[in-house]
Amino acid sequence: MSRRMKLKATSPQNTKRVKNLQKRLKGSGLDACLIESSVDLFYFTGLKLSAGRLLVHEKSSLLLVDGRYLQIAKEKSKLPTALDSPAEFEAFCKKNRIIRLGFDGGHTSYDQYKRLKKGFKVELVPSTPFFKVCRSIKDRAEISAMKKSAELLWQGFQFLRKSLKKGITEKELSKRFEIFCLERGAERLAFEPIIAFGKNSAMPHYRSHDVPLKEGDIVLIDIGIVLDGYNSDMTRVVFFKKEDPYLSRLYEIAKEAQKSALKHCRPGVKLKELDLSARKVMAREKVEELFVHGLGHGVGLECHEFPRVNSKGEDKDIVLEEGMVITVEPGLYVPGKGGVRYEDTVVVTAKGHLNFYPDAV
Repeated sequence: MSRRMKLKATSPQNTKRVKNLQKRLKGSGLDACLIESSVDLFYFTGLKLSAGRLLVHEKSSLLLVDGRYLQIAKEKSKLPTALDSPAEFEAFCKKNRIIRLGFDGGHTSYDQYKRLKKGFKVELVPSTPFFKVCRSIKDRAEISAMKKSAELLWQGFQFLRKSLKKGITEKELSKRFEIFCLERGAERLAFEPIIAFGKNSAMPHYRSHDVPLKEGDIVLIDIGIVLDGYNSDMTRVVFFKKEDPYLSRLYEIAKEAQKSALKHCRPGVKLKELDLSARKVMAREKVEELFVHGLGHGVGLECHEFPRVNSKGEDKDIVLEEGMVITVEPGLYVPGKGGVRYEDTVVVTAKGHLNFYPDAV
């Protein structure tokens, strides 16, 4: 077996999450739902499975796994567990009189869909929006884990700042950052670090190269790690030795745009209001055309997850709720010269929001 199994015991939070999902099924038009995404399986079961299926009905649930995971899943999971087979699947559907079965079209493959459609007498209902919101409201345990992930990431950022010296390359800094975080408990990086010197910073999703740092360079640092399963994400800009007046001004505008957006970050506000507020600041400064991506995104078990913060995106009318965790990251980019981005991750609280990072740079 080439892949090492990583399994944890189901916690009370996982059991509560299944119960919350069962409550959401009422009035949804679905009799049950099928969960196959490995990330969603971990969220609802506490088990890190490379394969498996979870069937959830209003009054019951069933975790189906293959032979590799059966024994340990039965020992660790508080959910009813069985060997994945057509017979077990069909028996659950018949017992619970399932007619309409929702599935996540973003994760269930077409081949799997055809097998399900051919093998079982249920109506398969693509219900991606139903699944998207499941993980958007973080519980206390999740928020605590994300704070710890952010704290370690901030230490990593401070390490990077101190490591800046003439001649060091983007790639070398990236490797040093990874080693620093792994040695202090990070499971892995959330994504390949974006460490961009000079004009390379004008590319929002730049990949670091063997480019040496020189005096007067702007340094864009977009980093994230995974700790206890949860992602962190932040971006800052550092001017090495001396500032470029134009780029420095753009950075101040990006900070101001973020500050304006965060004033709207509270329960009851639609996501588009954050983006529009940030853009209003940029438009006033006549630089809005330099903003070429969305304002932010959800963060949790995945670094980029529902919802997306964009006044023109499909999630624009999603209303902020207590427990949502999102990034707010306005950026301004001038091809051939350089770019700036100021990104924080915040959790929506009862009356406003809490920033996971200090306002120090």
